[in-house]
Amino acid sequence: MTDAIVIRPTRVFKMGAIRLADPDPTLAPAEAVRLYEKAYPHLAHAELGEPQLIGEELQFPIKTHDVKTKG
Repeated sequence: MTDAIVIRPTRVFKMGAIRLADPDPTLAPAEAVRLYEKAYPHLAHAELGEPQLIGEELQFPIKTHDVKTKG
């Protein structure tokens, strides 16, 4: 019998060309992204797209919405 090795992919959040490391793998993906709101305030209104497994990374695209202001 051979020993099975389980490799858990590393979560990465992608916002355009910016890659954000997973700040807390124990949180749900949306909650983990919210931890970046202080540095990236527009993430408060962002949505996560469907993750893609690329190599050993599970990449979540971050979809930001244009915020329109009056003025």
